[in-house]
Amino acid sequence: MSVSAPALSLRHRVIRAGAWTLGGHATSQALRLASNLMMTRLLAPEMFGVMALANVIMVGLQLFSDFGLAQGVVQSSRGKDPVYLNTVWTLQILRGGLLWLLTLGIGIAIHLLAVLNWFPAESVYADPVLPYIIAALSINVLIEGFVSTRLATASRNLTLGRVTLIELIGQGPAQACMLAWALWDRSVWALVAGSLVYSLLRVALSHKLLPGERNALHWDQAAFREILGFGKWIFLTSILGFLSANGDRLLLGGLTDSETLGIYAIAFFMVGALRDVFAKLIGSVSFPAFSEVVREQRDALKRTYYRFRLPVDIATLSASGLLFASGHLLIHFLYDDRYHAAGAMIEILCISFFALRYSLAGQCFMALGLPKLLAPTMLIRLIALFGFMPFAFHWWGLQGAVWTIACNGLFTLPLTLYFKTRHGLFDLKRELAVLPLLGVGYAAGLALNHAVSLLGGPA
Repeated sequence: MSVSAPALSLRHRVIRAGAWTLGGHATSQALRLASNLMMTRLLAPEMFGVMALANVIMVGLQLFSDFGLAQGVVQSSRGKDPVYLNTVWTLQILRGGLLWLLTLGIGIAIHLLAVLNWFPAESVYADPVLPYIIAALSINVLIEGFVSTRLATASRNLTLGRVTLIELIGQGPAQACMLAWALWDRSVWALVAGSLVYSLLRVALSHKLLPGERNALHWDQAAFREILGFGKWIFLTSILGFLSANGDRLLLGGLTDSETLGIYAIAFFMVGALRDVFAKLIGSVSFPAFSEVVREQRDALKRTYYRFRLPVDIATLSASGLLFASGHLLIHFLYDDRYHAAGAMIEILCISFFALRYSLAGQCFMALGLPKLLAPTMLIRLIALFGFMPFAFHWWGLQGAVWTIACNGLFTLPLTLYFKTRHGLFDLKRELAVLPLLGVGYAAGLALNHAVSLLGGPA
């Protein structure tokens, strides 16, 4: 009985947290889609290209300085200690200030290099507005440094209801600001303004809506050493993960013009909206659950892992097959003719869902205190992307580059399966049993194409 009660409690919390995460994130993505559809009718494609590159740079800077502060709160045995939490908060603020200064420096550097004609004239990097957007977005990292550690504590406890509400409440005013600005001045600054409003609201609400002690500036050397010991591998993994996950837009920014990158950004947004739902569930729910299992009942980790994997497998494999056959319909019905080239890109990019399922194994490694195992898999993705994508673009154009991006994660599967086997997390029967779902999804996509063509739509 002593084991079953906590297990039942964890199960209930996982179900509740998963429902909040899926429902909340699905609502969030629906709001983002509605906003995106309105903004694409008000702004030109090249504006989305410039903003996409600026956002990638911003995300990269944050991940290049990521020491796993939030993950440490979830994983550490001291994750409820106010001394530990306030040390984390102090580090967040220091990191935010340094990132702000660094981002301003990068904006100035890009401006000077553009003036000196170091970039191809047609590339996104040469766009004169890019440095100013980067400088404006740098304020976000300064603001985000003050976010309450109560967000990480809520994740640790799998009490994600209010966390989800914070994300949804912040989106409304941010998207209203974007729309109002775009109606007044149809420029890329509408997107920038919405981003800043969201960051301000998220930080304010994290202190007001979540229970727990108020954060205060504090420094504890023992807590810092623990954070550094766990976070050094998060730091390396974040750098490699950023380059492998965002290198597509960094490279395309130098290989294509703003309009082409803007169209690609729409395809990436559509696939990413679904991928983010899966990633949110995996990161927000599975990692805290796996961490608790490791702390209390290590032998149950494999069973817990495959319980999480089954619904993720069903969703990702079915979606991959469905979109591979009929992804172009999304763009045809939602966007105007300027963006229709994004349809073929969606059908290729959805292949990435196959490898996405295995990020659950990474959450297990993190819960085991082995984030170092993520570094070599990220390195493989990085080498594959930066090694093959320019070559593919040279020989097969944009389509070849998109295929390289989509298949990038597949190169890591042999090593991931090896690590899973080594740590008792591999079951061949369960791995093979779900693969027919790809065919089911593909058949559904073909049927959807046929039904739409009968109604006079695109084949």
